Order: sequence, then C-alpha cells, then structure tokens
Amino acid sequence: MRLLLGLLPLVIVPAQLAAQQVDFRARLAARGVPADLADQVAAIAASASARGVPEGPLADKAIEGWAKRVPEARIVAALRTFADRMAVAVDAVRAGGLESPPGQVVAAAAEAMGGGLGASDVRAVVRAAPNATAAAPGLSVVAALTAQGLASNQAVAIVVGAMHNHHSVSDLLNLPSLARSLHDQGMSASDIGQHILDGDGDGDGHQGGRSGGFGEHPSGVPQGTGHDHEGNLHPFTRGPVRES
Repeated sequence: MRLLLGLLPLVIVPAQLAAQQVDFRARLAARGVPADLADQVAAIAASASARGVPEGPLADKAIEGWAKRVPEARIVAALRTFADRMAVAVDAVRAGGLESPPGQVVAAAAEAMGGGLGASDVRAVVRAAPNATAAAPGLSVVAALTAQGLASNQAVAIVVGAMHNHHSVSDLLNLPSLARSLHDQGMSASDIGQHILDGDGDGDGHQGGRSGGFGEHPSGVPQGTGHDHEGNLHPFTRGPVRES
C-alpha cells in the first residue's frame, strides 16, 4: 500500500501535465492555429513553464502572430525569444515584490525589457504599483514612453511618480498620448520628459506645480540623461522613435 501511495504522484502529475497540454493546444486550435504550429508552441510553453514562466502570454503571442499571417518559422523564433525574455522578467518582477506575478505583468515586463529597460527599471515600477493590476499598465506605459524617445530614467520616474501621487490607471494610460501631443507641438523628447516630471501637465490638461504632477525620481534608478530606445516592444511589430 505504501508503495502504491508513493507511486501515485508519479501517475497523477504526468496526467495533469498532459491535460494542461491538451487544453493549451485546444486554445490555439480554437483560434485557428494549425496543429503543427500548435505542437511547437506547446513545446516552447512547456519548457518555459518549467522555468516559472506563465504559458498564457505565449499562447496570446502565437495567436496574434498567426492572426497577422506571420510565417510559422518567425512565430516560433519570436516565441522562443519572448520566453527567454519572460524568464528574466519573472526574476525582475519577483524582486519588485510580486512573488507570484500574473502572466500579464510578466509579459508587460518582458515587452518593456525588450524595448531597452533594465531589471532595476522593472523593479522600480512594480514596487511603486499599488497592486498587481496596476503594475502591467505601468510597465507598458514606460515602454511606450521610451519608444517615443524619452530616456528610460525619465519614463520610469514619470510612472513611479504618478503611482506615488495616486493617479489612476487611466491617467497612466493617457501619458503616451500627452507625450505625443507635446512632440507634435515641436517639443523634444528630453523636454517632454522634463515637462511632465515638473508637473506642467498631468495628462488631463491640468496645470500645477511639482507637488501635483508626476515627477518623482524612484530610488535605485540612476540619475542622468539615460538613453533612447528603438520601439521594439513586440515580437511582430516595431514602434517609432520620436526624438526631435
């Protein structure tokens, strides 16, 4: 009896894994992903899961790539790269205080790191987020701002400051539009970052001093001009760099 009980987990665990793989493939098949590609994606997801990487974002990327008619070989290559990036992102997010991060947070961190952010930037945003729900859009906004040409340290400081000043997620998501509007008015990327940090505009058209704006430099993020990033925020698309 003890021997049978000892062998039971060896039977149950593989069965659970097999069921998960079936569900994963079924999700891909339901969205029109062909069986051969689904098998490759499932294999990548299984390997990534063993490293603590959530499988959901990989399925989402595969479905998106297929819907955009990206060649299968390119989808597979992009997913392998994204899985590796998410493995690094998981560590950065956990270091920011989320021991069991949701897949969307890990994916957002991986996208941001693909755009040039470092692990310290990710940690700063995750630590500042009031909850896990806000962490993902915060990271996405930092990535969007750097894709528009803002220095990474400015983008992180803007988002961290907004979170510490209790701005809503909708305020955060409006920041890239604000930056784009200022760029269209002829303002350089570095001036846009400083303008927002100084609290001269909060994304809702409100004016005010530094206490009412987004400006706050996060601890652990170095001061300086930083560097601009190409907007390579997604395996299948590329965003513009908006430096004047």
